[in-house]
Amino acid sequence: MVVAIAAPKHFSDSPNFEYLCPHCGTGFLVPDQSTFKSTEPEYSRSAHSHEAFDFDWVTYRFSLICRCTKKDCGELAFVSGTGSVDQRYGDDGGPEYYDHFLIRSFFPAPRLCYIPTDTPKAVRECLEKSFELYWMDTAAAANALRASLEALLDEIRIPRFKKNHKGETTYIKLHDRLESWSVSDQDHAQLCMALKEVGNLGSHGDSVQSKHYLGSLEIYSHVLKELFENNAAKMKELAQSIREEIKARIP
Repeated sequence: MVVAIAAPKHFSDSPNFEYLCPHCGTGFLVPDQSTFKSTEPEYSRSAHSHEAFDFDWVTYRFSLICRCTKKDCGELAFVSGTGSVDQRYGDDGGPEYYDHFLIRSFFPAPRLCYIPTDTPKAVRECLEKSFELYWMDTAAAANALRASLEALLDEIRIPRFKKNHKGETTYIKLHDRLESWSVSDQDHAQLCMALKEVGNLGSHGDSVQSKHYLGSLEIYSHVLKELFENNAAKMKELAQSIREEIKARIP
């Protein structure tokens, strides 16, 4: 599966990643290497003296600060997580041990996909919440992405509720809402069916693979851009406005 968006949670030896800054949207959050601190808890250190000790027993806790590369922004993000010792083959072909780390918290969370400026507030807020949750729980992040899609359907006036045969107000399933949308916009509705599938896994507490979540973000970003950053439509509207203003001035 080819995914353009990449947001690895792992790094080895020392942090060497960069992520899009959530504040300015143009700079990148990069690790300040001087702030990287890795600590081994006492229970892990004391295990080294055990006669059956294995490096698989080692546990680390780490923290670091990331800074935005854009100087007039200077956003700071705080990152923390866990670490362990793993094995790989060195240049000589022999095995060697190295430190391996997993990010579990990233605040403020970097942007994991492009969000058009004119994206409705409710849609944006759910999507940004999804970015925050990704580092802790991909399934929860997928669920928040699903909530953003529901908010999008609200914005384009696809009904969320209906009356049943008893006259009671009932919730319309996301799948059925997407089917309703496909009547007027089949292309975008069908693309969002993939988001629904990934979001359903998150809602049910099932495991969600990062590649599927990130792939869904790529699709969603494309849909949002076409809905809320349609330059062709804006230019047509601007041209019509200019023509009407000029006509109004002609006696």
